[in-house]
Amino acid sequence: MRATQVIGFAVAAVLLSAGFRAHAADGWNEATNGDLSNDSLAPTAVTLGHGINNVEGTTGNGGAGIDRDFFSFAIANGSALTAIVVGPNTFVSGGASFIGIQVGNQVTNGGADLLGFAHYGPETVGTDILPLLLPSSLQSLSSGNYAVWVQETGGTVTYSFDFVLSAVPEPASGALLGLGALALACRRRVKLVA
Repeated sequence: MRATQVIGFAVAAVLLSAGFRAHAADGWNEATNGDLSNDSLAPTAVTLGHGINNVEGTTGNGGAGIDRDFFSFAIANGSALTAIVVGPNTFVSGGASFIGIQVGNQVTNGGADLLGFAHYGPETVGTDILPLLLPSSLQSLSSGNYAVWVQETGGTVTYSFDFVLSAVPEPASGALLGLGALALACRRRVKLVA
């Protein structure tokens, strides 16, 4: 195998592996971290790291009123939320439960300012519902602060979501790799001519 082919394969491997770092990161579990906030103006701050961030909790009406869950998270520069997958510990009372997302650290105006919302249930386990929560012009959420609202109006049920945070390649890094590949190609061409 020629040196340029080896270098080409190495560059391709690095580029491909950069987008597939899917390890368990942070998140929240109400069983161990405590109840998420019931106050839309003071959501619980949840830390998300690169990879899969599991958020698990309970919501619904156990007889003492509806337990709504509100939490917020920040996406750092150079990162993006690329998926929200409904987890296997998700159950509903009736047909479906509700999740909504809004820009900022609060859910304001009774939810009228949501980016979007979705209904989920057992049939959506394993499904990425982020496209349902975003305007059609967006495929992911970029850096910034966001608030989430999870609710069930029937009996008390559990939910589980995997928030997937991915690194966004910096334009300068891609440009440098491209220049390096171009330099190798030019170097090879010069050797062939000489």
